[in-house]
Amino acid sequence: MDSDRTQILSRIRSAGVVGAGGAGFPTYKKLDASVEHIIANGAECEPLMYKDREVMIQEQERMLAGLSIMKQITGADRVTIAIKRKNSDLMKSLQPAAAKLGFATHVMEDVYPAGDEYILVYDITGRRIPPGGIPLQVGVVVDNVETIVNIARSAEGVPVTEKYITVTGAVREAVTVVVPVGTSFRDCIDLAGGLTVKNPVVFTGGLMMGGMETDLSLPVTKTTGGLIALPPDHPLVERKGAPKPQYTRIGHSTCDQCSLCTELCPRYILGYPIEPHKVMRSLMMTGAERDRISLWAAYCCECNICTLFACPEKLDPKNICVDAKGRLREQRISRSTEELDQLFREVHSAREGRQIPIAMLYQRLGVKPYDRKAHFSRASLSPGSVTIPLRASIGTAATAAVKEGTVVRKGDCIGFVPDDKLGCPVHASIDGTVKAIDERGIHISSQ
Repeated sequence: MDSDRTQILSRIRSAGVVGAGGAGFPTYKKLDASVEHIIANGAECEPLMYKDREVMIQEQERMLAGLSIMKQITGADRVTIAIKRKNSDLMKSLQPAAAKLGFATHVMEDVYPAGDEYILVYDITGRRIPPGGIPLQVGVVVDNVETIVNIARSAEGVPVTEKYITVTGAVREAVTVVVPVGTSFRDCIDLAGGLTVKNPVVFTGGLMMGGMETDLSLPVTKTTGGLIALPPDHPLVERKGAPKPQYTRIGHSTCDQCSLCTELCPRYILGYPIEPHKVMRSLMMTGAERDRISLWAAYCCECNICTLFACPEKLDPKNICVDAKGRLREQRISRSTEELDQLFREVHSAREGRQIPIAMLYQRLGVKPYDRKAHFSRASLSPGSVTIPLRASIGTAATAAVKEGTVVRKGDCIGFVPDDKLGCPVHASIDGTVKAIDERGIHISSQ
């Protein structure tokens, strides 16, 4: 059994399987453990996103096969598939198929951020992950549904060369498509009929937690969940694009300590020692006192509820918390175990009433005009070129195993990570010739 387990984990690593939901943690490492419970994360709480829904429709058989592999590796007794109520229509086919394998299903409410693994684990198991901890510490493994499909593919000898993504926002048709890893944003947007605005800003992965880009030549990676195009003058672009000196200066002069950012923080109402309003207070302090107050940022999950929903002054507690966390890491400042035990409270009695409905979030973000289903499109894409990033996951970046002029086939390993390092190899996503290798990755042309 141990040799079979080792072999399966080796195949998952060799196939380059990493967290497809955005985190990018190497899956072989996450599954190298014994747990009681596996949770398939199909909650997909980011506004406008339909990628996980379509994965569960198009890849149901493989998802269930992947869960069976995970159960075998980890020895888990229970498996639960979590989906949002907005996708409860999937239960008609999913629930009977899952039940045949002894898997349970769990419907999450349409709130944000229901897909946060701290929330998922608590709502499904009743267990709370320790502050700053991981699900493994409470006997649970959580993986995105697309990651689980890729686990099944690895058992078939198929490496990760494709990515499900939702393309939506200011495009002619909102779609969910499968594209080769390394495809440019521009080529993906063409699959959605092209843009409806000039000079768009593209949110990668989600409006709340995703990044913003204006360079449409950038490639889709193994962790890209979606591309959401918005006009350059959209209020959300202005809010998320504010530079550090600006949001720091305004926060210092304007915050009136109303504490709404804390009262609506999903981690705070789950009992964790995170209080954004106190971190805002640190802007008016220096030295040791500032560091002490900054500790209230340590367990921020960066969901952006505080900034984009809670704050009545339109300040930026989330980025103030991110900056504080960076400062704490640099100075190696943290709370003691004893202090954490005292600060880790019971779940707030008003938690259910303080969860943020997705419909209300759409209104607050100003994206209701873009609220349309991004159904799966089978439109085939054969890009003339792709760029495969060598840093495809958390851990060590891959080293190129090819050189300029090398002819490659789809699925060939073109970048490797030594066995004793955390990381995964990368593979060619199209047939072609290596044209260049630079800081962006390995450029392959099909011409």
